[in-house]
Formats: sequence, structure tokens, C-alpha cells
Amino acid sequence: MIRAVSVLLDAHGLSALATDAAEMRTWLALVKRTGSQMYVSTVTIAEATDGTARDVNVRRALKSVNPPIPPSEPIAFDAGRLRAAAAASRRKPRDLTVDALVAATALTLRPPVVVLTCDTPDFDLLLAGTHVQVRSLA
Repeated sequence: MIRAVSVLLDAHGLSALATDAAEMRTWLALVKRTGSQMYVSTVTIAEATDGTARDVNVRRALKSVNPPIPPSEPIAFDAGRLRAAAAASRRKPRDLTVDALVAATALTLRPPVVVLTCDTPDFDLLLAGTHVQVRSLA
């Protein structure tokens, strides 16, 4: 039997949920079958929305996940640590602040934890050495 997991969506994952993308339907079936929980960070909502009519789909999608998780002070400090560690190992500088906040949020969830993203290289780097798994939606 497959055990329940905590699934955290990044902006691509939330957008895939909002547009009923095929790759997300597979994950939704797994969540339902295993009694898993799906989460999103409030920073992910900010990254996935733009104030246009398409935000209606995101609002609808949010009804199928647990209440959004805001970045607390501990999450913010963990995000800073993860971002700095990742930046030190990158050749090209890139602002990983939003992804680091999502990664730090993943660390607060009940294991096992999976982050669904299309940006696996950055999340693999941010979450290296942790219990969190990164899965691609691309």
C-alpha cells in the first residue's frame, strides 16, 4: 500500500492545478487514493497570479488544497539559509528567494514530503540533504 504524503505545489504546480493539466490529474488521483494532503504557500499564490481574469482558476484550485501556508519567521530564516547555501554552489547568480521560501515551507510539512515543480534543478539544490523529494511536472 502506498502511504500518504504531503504534496507542496510551487507556482507551476498551482497553475497546473488551476488549468486542470493532465500531469496534475495523475497527482490528484494519487492524493485521493492515498489520503495524502496537498498544500501551497502564500508566496506561491503571489507568484502564480497576476490580477487578471485567469486568477479565477487559481482561486477555484485553492479550494482543493489545504489552507495556504504563510511564511512565518522560522520559515523565513530557513529560506535565507537554504538560499545562501544554494547560491554558494551556483555558477550563475539567480534570485532564489521565492523558491527558497517554498522549499523552507516544505520542511515544515509532515513527512514524507514531495514538492511538485517544473524547476527541479533549483529545488534539488535548495533541498539537497533533506527528507523532501522533488518531482517534476514538466
